[in-house]
Amino acid sequence: MKKMFVNKNGQMRSGWKIAILIAGTFVITLLFAFLAFLIIGLIGKYSEYTMHKLLLLLMVGEERFYLFTTISFLSTLIMIALMLKFIDKKKFKDIGFTSLKDGYKDLVAGFLIGAFSIAIIVLILYIIGAVTIERNSNISAYYLLGGMYAFILVGLEEELMSRGYFINALNQMERPWVSVLISSIIFSLMHILNPNIVFLGLLNIFLIGVLFSYMYLKTGNLWMPIGYHISWNYFQGYIFGFNVSGNAIRGIYNAFPKNNFLSGGDFGLEGGIIATLVILITFLILYYYFERYRKVQEVELG
Repeated sequence: MKKMFVNKNGQMRSGWKIAILIAGTFVITLLFAFLAFLIIGLIGKYSEYTMHKLLLLLMVGEERFYLFTTISFLSTLIMIALMLKFIDKKKFKDIGFTSLKDGYKDLVAGFLIGAFSIAIIVLILYIIGAVTIERNSNISAYYLLGGMYAFILVGLEEELMSRGYFINALNQMERPWVSVLISSIIFSLMHILNPNIVFLGLLNIFLIGVLFSYMYLKTGNLWMPIGYHISWNYFQGYIFGFNVSGNAIRGIYNAFPKNNFLSGGDFGLEGGIIATLVILITFLILYYYFERYRKVQEVELG
């Protein structure tokens, strides 16, 4: 019976670690959400806003996105911290979340690569007539800054969990690329309940997971995939106005896809074949860069 939970090295099996992390994060998220709405109710009771108005604001406005993104990030951060301290006996730096002072160059590089990738996809779609783009004049600086805040948290949360924790937990099997593949499958399946989901979208998210894992393994930290993750989402939604993983977002420009297979349709660019090609080309470019030009110390897993 003990072998079901512990491997030959006396470590809790990676599957149980991942299950505990996901379940614990879900529970903490529910508790924080309950607490948030309790506080909102108290504010509504003692201010000029009624409870109904405050709840309506959070159910239909951008503030809902900011609130629940914050709650989700904090829940994940707390649960990973608990797992590292009490089960893995590690620190955040041991899973690649190193000092920003040491990793800011990778962060900037990842951000630029992600932004450039989205821009290339949009340019190709526009040239071949698979999408029309219109300028949106009804966008405020507050809205754009709020979106950046939210997607910074999304990038941090998902990379800490999927690349940082999952890969290291899975690598107890001592097969790094098996760990990459399994963690990328989990990363893809985490989006399966998103609105407007399509199979190609899940496939592309899996491929992005593999790409992020490669960046992580080669740089020895999480900052490059975090930067790419942030800009990929932000430029897709808040700049060009495409849906992001099925979620509708208004951008500086409004995008109107004409060919769902090429553009991803209502799921967003991640659901289109052009994104598939760009992801694969980006992988090849990074492979050539890391193998030929950059001497790197790969992250130590396990």
